[in-house]
Amino acid sequence: MKNFLLLMLALFFQQLTAQEKLYEKKVHSQLKIHFTHFDNNELEAKLPDSIHTALKPLHYYEVNGNVILNKYRQMLLPKKTWVGRKLFNEHLFTVLENDYWFTIDPVVDGRLGKDNVSGTTTFQNTRGIRVEGSLGKKVSFSSTIAENYARFPKFFDRYAWATYPQIVPGYGLNKSEDFVHTDYPYAAGYVAYKPSKYFFLELGHGKHFIGDGYRSLFLSDNAANYPYFQISANFWHVKYTTMWTVYQDLRPEFSSNGVFKKKFSAIHYISWNATKKLNLGFFESVIWYNENRRGFDVNFLNPLIFFKTVEYESGSNASNTVVGLSIRYKLPYKISVYGQFLLDEMTVSKFFGDKGYWGNKFGYQIGMKYYDAFNVTNLFIRAEYNQVRPYTYGHNTLTNYAHDYQALAHPWGANFRETLLELQYRKNRLYAHNILMIGEKGFDFPGDPVAYGGDIYRYIRSQDKSSDMYMLQGNLGKILYNNLEAGYILNPATNLKIYGGLIYRKTSIEAPLPTVKNESTKYIYFGIKTHLWNAHFDVF
Repeated sequence: MKNFLLLMLALFFQQLTAQEKLYEKKVHSQLKIHFTHFDNNELEAKLPDSIHTALKPLHYYEVNGNVILNKYRQMLLPKKTWVGRKLFNEHLFTVLENDYWFTIDPVVDGRLGKDNVSGTTTFQNTRGIRVEGSLGKKVSFSSTIAENYARFPKFFDRYAWATYPQIVPGYGLNKSEDFVHTDYPYAAGYVAYKPSKYFFLELGHGKHFIGDGYRSLFLSDNAANYPYFQISANFWHVKYTTMWTVYQDLRPEFSSNGVFKKKFSAIHYISWNATKKLNLGFFESVIWYNENRRGFDVNFLNPLIFFKTVEYESGSNASNTVVGLSIRYKLPYKISVYGQFLLDEMTVSKFFGDKGYWGNKFGYQIGMKYYDAFNVTNLFIRAEYNQVRPYTYGHNTLTNYAHDYQALAHPWGANFRETLLELQYRKNRLYAHNILMIGEKGFDFPGDPVAYGGDIYRYIRSQDKSSDMYMLQGNLGKILYNNLEAGYILNPATNLKIYGGLIYRKTSIEAPLPTVKNESTKYIYFGIKTHLWNAHFDVF
């Protein structure tokens, strides 16, 4: 009996050693760390001041690998059977050699729920697979493919059928035609290459987030995945990233023979650690499309150019440029304050002398994060305020700041104010996460040809000379949204969770719209999921 117990103990530590070897390779690879707000908040609390945290998802090679490895070790359970280890501690399938390794895991999201508005049972049925690994020390790869079939709560379901063709917010095209269930694919993947300690290259299909907030006014993960190519340089106290992407406009009037209209984008983001506590960032993005057979404009391949100069040379309507500044400062007691300022368009004389001028298109964000709050490990608190003026992100052609009917920055588009509070806590494998949002937005009136600046897809030039524009003009809507979720992390290697939650949502609006009603929603749900990306139920 004693020998048998010693054998079992030896086998357990042998498996543990193999998993630790895998994680040691993984935390030094070029792979992305899956981006969810919950996991990112906890990770940032343990990172040194020198890390540039604004461009997400972060990569393993950027952070201290011991932070992730130690968290994994702390969450391990003493499982001896193959089923127990695979369910609670390990990847499903692993190949680990000296020069290469890869893992294969299922991706699932099985959710049941019910909301009081529709009175019907809702569900989510996601089935997929995820493969990731490395070839040598300089090349890493990842691929995730999933098929989704769902019936959403009423308030969210309206958005899935509000456009033609239909889209599921955060994911993209809905291929169902029964107006009851949604059916949509999910595909993401990339190949990353790090030729030296200074440079990093990545080619893929996915999405990004730029900023230190829960929201971003620069670029968020709100819209569907898109093709991209990214180059980053990390030297001195600076991280400089340039990225080229391809977006598309789904509006039927711009489609040709069933092919959606493509538009291109180039993005620069410079992150500078000015001091150990102060980080400053500069952002610029330009979107253009194939006007006059322009195609991909090689002028925007230059990673060091100021986009506005090329925009002027090509014509004022040929492209749309937005610029922004960001700041983050670390205070004592693990408190950080941060902010963003986004400028879409400005006439200097009007900006300071005519506050109601329609062309004063800008937005700003201020926020505070408190890590390990009140000396409680893994307790996190965030408070944040966002405001964007009417007509920001819009443009008079295809070059609005959107992709697949979804805003590329804040999901509410423009002409809104929002205050949010985030709280989260984890104890071993148990966790809780709460998001509270209170906001106002000026919508358009149904049937009214006038665009009041909230819909970035509507841009009426007849108002160009108007100087009586104001925040929240138009069809005023108000929202109170709270999502409380709690659960248990089944497997820290794959981030598999069992969870349950309650969403309370109350909206009011002067003139009801197809997507926004005067109603109160209580939505209760529970399920099991591989938590690799953020959900997007906080639509307005």
